[in-house]
Amino acid sequence: MSKKSGKEKKKKVFQRLMASIRRDPQKGLRLFYDTYGRIIQATAQAICRSSDKAGEVIDDVFVRVWEYAEEGGGADDPDAWVHTVTANEAKQAMRGRRELPLREEIAAADDRIGEVLDRHSFYWMIEDLSEIEQAVMVRRFISLATFQEIAEEFGKPLTTVTSVYYRAFGKIKKKLEEKSEKF
Repeated sequence: MSKKSGKEKKKKVFQRLMASIRRDPQKGLRLFYDTYGRIIQATAQAICRSSDKAGEVIDDVFVRVWEYAEEGGGADDPDAWVHTVTANEAKQAMRGRRELPLREEIAAADDRIGEVLDRHSFYWMIEDLSEIEQAVMVRRFISLATFQEIAEEFGKPLTTVTSVYYRAFGKIKKKLEEKSEKF
């Protein structure tokens, strides 16, 4: 499947989901959840660090999805749109709730981040990254997507995705080094 056809396919699926939500919101939102629920749940849980708060965020995301569908919404990059909406809702829910994330170290293996010990640490590590860097890291470590899958989801060349990943990885390593110097 070419990059363009994969992106176009995702856009068409997203458009059909939006139309389904307009016709029958309950059924349409269920279909939307079946398609995007894993990304929504993982993103909300990791940012909020609480199942209860993540549940509230998921509800808010689905309100936004329903409103967007009613407006006739379509997205050039549906996966990125879903991630951005979820991250923004989660960040907004966390404002005023200034808990410090757990700052456990991550294991480094073969010059990659390796296994994230907990999601609190993961989101602490990526909080200063750009939105695209965060999206790539979430897809790689929460959704367990390959670089090729991420490239297809974003409609970007594989080299761009790997470049974004390694740039983000460098920033995370620097952040961890700065943290260890403080202790």
